[in-house]
Amino acid sequence: MHDVAIIGGGLAGLASSIELSSQGFDVVLFEKNSYPFHKVCGEYISNESIEYLTYLGVNLNALGVAHINRFSLSTEQGSQMSAQLPLGGIGISRYRLDQELANISKTKGTTLIDNTTVLETNGNKIKTTAGDFEAQIIIGAHGKRSNIDKQLEREFIKSPLRENHNFIGVKYHLRADLAKDLIELHLFKNGYCGISAIEEDKYCMCYLSKASNLKPGMTIDELETTVLAQNPILKDYLSRFEKIYDQPKVISQVNFQNKEKGNSSILFAGDAAGLIAPLSGNGMSMALQSAHLLQKEVSNFLNHKQSHDLALINYSKAWNHSLIGRFRFSKLMQSVFFNPSLMNPLVKTASIFPPLAKTIIKQTHGKAFFKG
Repeated sequence: MHDVAIIGGGLAGLASSIELSSQGFDVVLFEKNSYPFHKVCGEYISNESIEYLTYLGVNLNALGVAHINRFSLSTEQGSQMSAQLPLGGIGISRYRLDQELANISKTKGTTLIDNTTVLETNGNKIKTTAGDFEAQIIIGAHGKRSNIDKQLEREFIKSPLRENHNFIGVKYHLRADLAKDLIELHLFKNGYCGISAIEEDKYCMCYLSKASNLKPGMTIDELETTVLAQNPILKDYLSRFEKIYDQPKVISQVNFQNKEKGNSSILFAGDAAGLIAPLSGNGMSMALQSAHLLQKEVSNFLNHKQSHDLALINYSKAWNHSLIGRFRFSKLMQSVFFNPSLMNPLVKTASIFPPLAKTIIKQTHGKAFFKG
């Protein structure tokens, strides 16, 4: 029997595995894809996570990260604003970062099994396409939505997706002639698109759209030319910039409902614990911070300092204390983004009064959460 089994090898799963393996625990991690692989993600990390990534063993400069300290926003109607980012951040592809974290995790002693799907959990038992396993405690870091959520009958899965709460996410890598220190956010009808630099002179373009924008029979290209291109800046970018891979990464059935942080057999981290609105630019940092919060409670459980139930209670309290405010504010701002009658005056005001923009940005970010 393993000490810890982790379902999902994204940021939260890999960070948890590194921390727990470094403490001497026997950790097994399952990832359905084969490393390295692309994921739908804005690929921007707030500087609040830099010390933590360094602690995990990541050499960010060696990965060729882009350093980002400015922000700009445009609306479909042509209003624009810009601001300095109070904290700033870095741009790095998940393809490169996740591979690096996976390598570190293996060197720390994690049994990492990729190209493997977890089919079912039952108490301490885990059934996978690679065989059956057991662990004292299970961490679910399987992302926004998966078959595990259905099997566990989680509340957000049982609730029908309402039209206004059902989204798709699309990501490309681009060759572009944009400033490398700038993250851009461009609004379109019922959606928004972020663009920022990553490694090797590439740019990540990732957008969130209400699923209703993608009409039956419509292709992603048609969505971009008919909906995204209503924003003049996006129209220009879509016509000029080279997409590095022909087919985008696409995810569907994205929603931002509240999620429980665990149950009697499994504790959730990263997007499995809660999905923040992407406009915050803080999803990657939130995943890392949730992993750091969770590993403390898992460690205390494995060291017989608390029960599984108490680990869940303490983790839920820590998660809510550290993260819930940003989730709520980002969800509120997303509703404003989708309302032009509110958004256009807000952008015009922020362009005249820059402190307003900085105040809004600060509400979606935190301070450095790890002190080495």
